Amino acid sequence: MLIAEHVRVMLGVPVAIVTLVGSERQFFAASPGLPEPWASHGETPLDMSFCRHVVEEGRPVVVTDARLDPDFCNNRAIDVLGVVAYLGVPLRLASGELVGALAAIDGAPRTWTDGDLARLSSAAELVMAAMSERLSEARWRTIFEQLEEAFILGRVLRDADGRVVDWAYEEVNRAWYALTGIPEGSVVGRSVREVLPNIEPEWIEDFATVVETGQPSRFTRRVGSLGRWYEGIVRPFGDDRFTVIFLDVSDRIDQERALRINEARVRTLVDDMPVGVLLAEAPTGRVLLANRRLDSLLGPRAPSADADAENRFAGFHEDGSPVGRDEHPLARIVSGEADAASLEMRTGRPEDGGRWIEVQGSAVKDGGGQTVAAVIAVSDIESRKRDDEQRKLLNHELAHRLKNTLAVVQSIATQTLRGAPDLASARASLGQRIRTLSQAHDILLAGRSDGGSVEAILRAAVAPNDPEERIALSGPPVMIGPKAALSLALVGHELATNAVKYGALSVPGGSVRVEWSVGKSEGEAVLTLVWHEAGGPPVQRPERMGFGTRLIEMGLPGSSAGAVVMDYEPGGLRCRLEARLGELQSYEEI
Repeated sequence: MLIAEHVRVMLGVPVAIVTLVGSERQFFAASPGLPEPWASHGETPLDMSFCRHVVEEGRPVVVTDARLDPDFCNNRAIDVLGVVAYLGVPLRLASGELVGALAAIDGAPRTWTDGDLARLSSAAELVMAAMSERLSEARWRTIFEQLEEAFILGRVLRDADGRVVDWAYEEVNRAWYALTGIPEGSVVGRSVREVLPNIEPEWIEDFATVVETGQPSRFTRRVGSLGRWYEGIVRPFGDDRFTVIFLDVSDRIDQERALRINEARVRTLVDDMPVGVLLAEAPTGRVLLANRRLDSLLGPRAPSADADAENRFAGFHEDGSPVGRDEHPLARIVSGEADAASLEMRTGRPEDGGRWIEVQGSAVKDGGGQTVAAVIAVSDIESRKRDDEQRKLLNHELAHRLKNTLAVVQSIATQTLRGAPDLASARASLGQRIRTLSQAHDILLAGRSDGGSVEAILRAAVAPNDPEERIALSGPPVMIGPKAALSLALVGHELATNAVKYGALSVPGGSVRVEWSVGKSEGEAVLTLVWHEAGGPPVQRPERMGFGTRLIEMGLPGSSAGAVVMDYEPGGLRCRLEARLGELQSYEEI
């Protein structure tokens, strides 16, 4: 166009352009001086367009130095096309429709004068006159048909009362047919209700509003009968007419819907997981996703916690010291220090209801190997830690008890061997005493409710020497601790052994009665146990005191206020043992 070349000469600029501005790009009707390849392309995207501002604002745009102008400094045309100074005026059709701009462009800063603006506006009048005359000519028709966006020039149809009831197609381009799938050349002159009988009312009502208010309107809407989504803008064109430029965005809408559905599924899946899950952005640590289980483990998040996920993981080490921020797996991963990390910590002090959790994290990397996010899994390990503590306690208890038991066995063996007349006797006595000790341990460790009762311990101790059940036991239920239980078992075994060898159980008809009771002495409960033999041979005091007798006379443990009385009555041995019940019930090991 000669007018554009005239503008170059008249204003002394390297580039002058005549543009038509669409919804996503601008087209050059003339562009003398425009660098290649853009001059040959005949168009640029809108992010490289200064003319779009002329069309959007409907007035001249004056830019002295785009690099310093906050409205234009980010426009790509500065670097790509060398646009620094810009002066543009609107181009309108005869109907008043804004369609583009006439502009002068300089590659250096320039202060435009009122005269520059007046001369450019005068040239724009010539361009608009030429456009009106040549709108139907090949150049404009080519541009119109080359638009990738669908274009409609329409006119509203009114009823007798003047209400808009439909609209008709006056002009559409080739892209319109491609984007709708309707056969080419079949709609001009027909109304939209004829072309699409089931068209949604909004397609008529919204266009009528644009015509009647004179205000453009953007839309993203579906045509149900076509099964497609469209996005575009409708503008008033005057004389009950309007223009529409739009694109098919069905794929984008479907992808967005699929993404929302997928996000909902992922959210449901993550929320139903038995572990807490958190996704945080790297390197900021900003929370992108967190499930309900995480809240139940860490407590509801504070309003500011979304900005810094690390704040949600305040906790303590086993020794009670606070966990440092740089120790958290999340902090280590988002900072790039590690690709994977884990930590066991307590969310609060035990007295405050804190629990043990395990935090495990892994890095999410992009195609270049950069960490872009961190996935954190949080598990409740309170039960496991409690079980570990219990296991440690039981192992310690078992080791302690075994050590003490071995010491007792060693003492029994030493004393038995020292007083035995021969090896055979020693072997027999030692074996019986160790078996008695073992049976007492079985009772203590079996976990029965009567596991430490006086009756259960005595019955197990005397059973090997009482196959005919001539030893009668009677007394109230009394529980005693492990130290007293082992001592009572050994004492009972020695008394039964002596009864079989020398006393009431050495002859037919002999019997033993064992009775115990709990009384009071000086305000404290005292256990009294009496072993009474009857029907045996005449009793004589032993000339020599063996280990068994010494063991009996040692009595029960903790008997600081107790006693052992051995009465060798002719009618049968009588042994009386007393000890404080509280000391007998102590869980101190022997």
